[in-house]
Amino acid sequence: MIMQNFYYPSLQRDSTDSVPYILGLTASPVLNAKAGGLDIIEQNLNAISKTPKTNRQEMMQFVHPPVFKTLLYHSCNVDDSSLNANRTIGSLVKAYQDMDITQDPYVLTLASSTNANDQRKLKKALLGRKTYCQDQMKRFCSQSRTILDQLGPFACNYYIRTCISQFLKTKDPNLDGWIQLTNDEKKYLSRVLHQVEIGEGSLDLSICGPLLSPKAELLIDLLVDESVPQFAGLVFVEQRATVAVLSHIISIHPRTRHLLECGTFVGTSMNVKRTANNIGDLLELRHQKETLDDLRSGRKNLIITTNVLEEGIDVSACHIVISFDKPANLKSFIQRRGRARKEQSKFVLMLPHHDVSTSIEEWSGLEAEMIRTYQDDMRRVEAMQQREAIDEDAARSFFVESTGALLTMKNVVAHLYHFCATLPASPYVSLQPEFIFEEDLANELISARIVLPIAVDASVREAAGLSWWKTEKNAKKDAAFQAYLALYQAGLINDHLLPLLRYSDGEVEANTAVEKRPALMDVAEQWNPWVGVARQWQTSAELFTTAITIKTEDDVPLRILVLLPCRPPELAIITLHWNQDAHYYASAEPPEKVLVENLSASLISESTYMLLSSIFRSRMKDERHDFAALFTPTVESRALEEWQAAMDGTRPATDLSPAITNFSNVGLVRDQTRNGIAHILRSVTTIKPTEFRDFSSSQGVENPHEVYLEVIRMPKRADFLHPIPKGARSRLSHSSTVVLAASTCEIDNLPMPFARLALFIPSIMHRYETIMVAEELSRTILEHVDFQDLNLVLTAITASSAREGTNYERLELLGDCILKLCTSVQLVAEYPNWHEGYLSAKKDHTVANSRLARAALETGLDRYILTKPFTGQKWRPLYNSDLLEPGTGSTRQISSKTLADVVEALIGAAFIDGGLAKALSCLTIFLPEIEWQPLETRLCSLYDIIPLSVPLPPHFVTLENLIGYHFTKPVLLIEAMTHPSFTGATNSVSSSYQRLEFLGDAVLDNLVVSGVFSQAKREYSQVEMYWLRAALVNADFLAFLAMEWGIEEERCDVVEDRKERGSFTEIKGTVRLPFWSFMRHSSVPIAKKQKECAERYNAVGPEIKGDLLKGEKYPWVKLSRLQPDKFFSDIVESLLGAVYLDSKGYNGAIESVAERIGILPYLRRILEQEVQLVHPKGILGQMVGNEKLEYVLGVEDKDEGDGGNEGEKWFTCVIRVGGREILKAGRGTSKDEVRTRAAEMAVSILKEEKEMMGNEEMEIDQKARL
Repeated sequence: MIMQNFYYPSLQRDSTDSVPYILGLTASPVLNAKAGGLDIIEQNLNAISKTPKTNRQEMMQFVHPPVFKTLLYHSCNVDDSSLNANRTIGSLVKAYQDMDITQDPYVLTLASSTNANDQRKLKKALLGRKTYCQDQMKRFCSQSRTILDQLGPFACNYYIRTCISQFLKTKDPNLDGWIQLTNDEKKYLSRVLHQVEIGEGSLDLSICGPLLSPKAELLIDLLVDESVPQFAGLVFVEQRATVAVLSHIISIHPRTRHLLECGTFVGTSMNVKRTANNIGDLLELRHQKETLDDLRSGRKNLIITTNVLEEGIDVSACHIVISFDKPANLKSFIQRRGRARKEQSKFVLMLPHHDVSTSIEEWSGLEAEMIRTYQDDMRRVEAMQQREAIDEDAARSFFVESTGALLTMKNVVAHLYHFCATLPASPYVSLQPEFIFEEDLANELISARIVLPIAVDASVREAAGLSWWKTEKNAKKDAAFQAYLALYQAGLINDHLLPLLRYSDGEVEANTAVEKRPALMDVAEQWNPWVGVARQWQTSAELFTTAITIKTEDDVPLRILVLLPCRPPELAIITLHWNQDAHYYASAEPPEKVLVENLSASLISESTYMLLSSIFRSRMKDERHDFAALFTPTVESRALEEWQAAMDGTRPATDLSPAITNFSNVGLVRDQTRNGIAHILRSVTTIKPTEFRDFSSSQGVENPHEVYLEVIRMPKRADFLHPIPKGARSRLSHSSTVVLAASTCEIDNLPMPFARLALFIPSIMHRYETIMVAEELSRTILEHVDFQDLNLVLTAITASSAREGTNYERLELLGDCILKLCTSVQLVAEYPNWHEGYLSAKKDHTVANSRLARAALETGLDRYILTKPFTGQKWRPLYNSDLLEPGTGSTRQISSKTLADVVEALIGAAFIDGGLAKALSCLTIFLPEIEWQPLETRLCSLYDIIPLSVPLPPHFVTLENLIGYHFTKPVLLIEAMTHPSFTGATNSVSSSYQRLEFLGDAVLDNLVVSGVFSQAKREYSQVEMYWLRAALVNADFLAFLAMEWGIEEERCDVVEDRKERGSFTEIKGTVRLPFWSFMRHSSVPIAKKQKECAERYNAVGPEIKGDLLKGEKYPWVKLSRLQPDKFFSDIVESLLGAVYLDSKGYNGAIESVAERIGILPYLRRILEQEVQLVHPKGILGQMVGNEKLEYVLGVEDKDEGDGGNEGEKWFTCVIRVGGREILKAGRGTSKDEVRTRAAEMAVSILKEEKEMMGNEEMEIDQKARL
């Protein structure tokens, strides 16, 4: 097809340079038994086949053509009399013929459906006896006949008995590989197979007489005669069943079981004609993995195989190759013979006596003709140039000029099926297009129309062929062509004539795997705002002063001025943690502008130097005064010089009088015996302490007039932004006191409050630095967002690794919901005819962490992300001259997830700062590929194209009463409650609930998360918010609400009076209609699933309701017992999406419906009563820490008293921690339920173990004390 549609047209249109030359290598370029087939291959490939002659003599030295031999056997034809003579196969055929197709589970399912398509399938099944069970039995009978004919009655009996026994042992079709077989079909086939007379006892082959066919006997004779040391052979047969049975016969036959080690090898591929399992399959493919290795090593010396070993698999050279069945064609003949490559090897062909084409000359003649054709170098080369142009197909075609893609009547059906396969998959829904044929009996012509699955937009869901045709095949192609052309014109197929979002030039392939990025990425070093400050010092003619007040509840406030050459951002109150008990609070007043000439910069620099050198003298560079930020006391400029003179230097500590009681203004005490280490004075006394050692008296002469100072050491900490952790060694920095002799000390003239202020300067400057980073980000990248609250920006760019007082995690969760909602609304509105699959793929790529991380890099956001913690230990004063030196261009590493999280956090911060409008401004910056419009605009445009004329079904009036909302566009409610399986009248539905569920999922997420931000009495952590959201949006919880939420409806039944015939009575009553019962569908399995889930709800629902109303813990385990199908939760989300769209995004309408459903009441209860929400698996993961946690699932048979259907199983779960088995939970109704329950049980066990260990440690400690 490729050659016909593209290669030859290009060759005709252009020249030989426009197409590639073709080189192919093969051992036998033939397709069938006709050597002339080579010409067909040459014509199609525009090539000539040749055999190489160079080094042919040398090659022939290593080629050992086998001896060709034929064995003729008398075939035994299987007729009705032979079938009746063999009770086993006779009863099998009778069981098949007596099958009641009306009791076939597939037929029963179709018969119970009112779907028109199902009724057509039913008619076809009944007329053609075409069901899965019928096909299984028909194939089984056919294979049994073949075994009887090929191998004889013993083999046939063995085959039938073994197959039936194997099938009846199957307990769960899905677990045992029977992918297409349901439990009902398994029971039906079991009843049929029980009618087969398979006999009892073992089959005995010790007497070989008539038990084997003449053909099988001849093979046994041949193998015994040819068996020699180092024997290796292959036996080719046609059918897989023959492989298994023949292998078994050879392995137990008295003449061969001690001579031959037999293995089997068949193909493992699956196709539409071969399901994962058949009744007649005996081979277990897992046993053949080592077969070829065993042959090479000598562990096996005979392989029974199908044509799979003819080519393509490396097989050791064999002594003998036996073709048990006649080769299908010349190619098979040559390839089988080629397997016999050892010297003096044999190739044996077994043929029946009556076959007129059995002569050696026929096969040899065909081969000789082929060889002559290969080696004919004089064949006319001009045949390549004289090929006639391929005639254009009379059928229609469509060519896309921009890509060269071609749609023809030959390839359109495959294209259409491929498109349908990419639609969103859903259980109980067929994605196959439905073809409906119409016959013109008078003219014997057929036309077709096509109905695509409901996921396809209604405008292109149906199409009809343009012409009438003689064959159904061409009519089908015609309808498919029109349908696919309509899909292309509607924009649902791209210019490559493939489903959208697979090949988009210059764009990410949105239907493939989401863009991937490395875990860690090299990004720019954090932007340093002090470099800009240093530049401003060189050019600015004005300064800005900010008065900062530092105080505690007890001390007198101290004010100090900070001077900068640029207007600093306003600081929030800074908490400075002096120790675990004492805290200082720094508050900044709005900055004021002053002219440089009105200040003495040198005096202020000197003040800064005095303050910093009182604490950080060892960290300062010489006598440099070009500080990036200046600090000075709040004194008049003319008095500053006097203040500096008074505060400079030290004085002897002996000047201190014991009469002093207020030490708040006394400077630091410096111990001169220990290099001037600074201490804080607490008291002065003349009484010598009993344990005092006077280091100043080198001669041991005691000074009777010595004054003693009780002091505490100045804290070594320089980081006061972070509280001291509980249990730290230096819990209270001022609680450990020492006594120094005054004669060995000096006192700073700078009072202690200023020294403490100097100690706080690194923390204050760090806080200035972070807020200036946030300000710069707002001024540059986020300029158009116009943030009013810089602290929101600061929080959004602060990673948890920075160990600041806040981080982005909560805002990231909010931003994630806002991003998801905005993206969903934009896509639903921009692409009104896209199905949910396209929408989800596009959304996934838009909101993926990889895309957001790329957005952070593309915009330069990475420079502003705060990741490094402030410790203070490495802090050094900042000098302008150092800051102005050229940078090194260094980089740092940040995880791609952190980059993405910061983008989402900024979106959340923008939403808090100014609602959805600012959030959209933020999105425009980071994701410019989307045309972000106000949600109101998008919703209105989508609302306007929704039809008004679709009336509500009568019973949906009751549904509206339940919802408490009147739809202005009733079609939205209809779609919200329409399952994709629904196949009602076309005019009654435009689509299923999938698009609305896509939108409603985002609406629900946003409703919950924004509700937490607006209603919570305290600030929930990111982890708490994660579990809170999970508790309210998980599928089990929503399904429970769909079953719990309902309405009572009055019903009136008319019944006949038992006593008086013909007299009727009205009986009035009410019936409860749960929300889920309004879902429209056309699937019998769905009705069954609804009924089963309703029964589980009746059993466990009251307990769940009680836990939700009053329980202290979220009922994860009980909810998992519901095992609801996804459609229960889908319709809750689709309803929210419908209300959101119908109300054009009005929050009041959404909240009202969510209130009636039960979502918001439980949200309020969680926030008010602090319900424990963490999933048992989450709790268990926290408890085990870094130990390996394993959930090992299994199955076990149900006991007779457990109820349920035959063959049903319980799920089990073993939990291991660090390799130690904690428990085994059984009787699980589903994998999720048993895992959740096992985790809850394991948590209880580990808690008990921890308590026991704690008690034992307490007892040991008490005994040790005694």
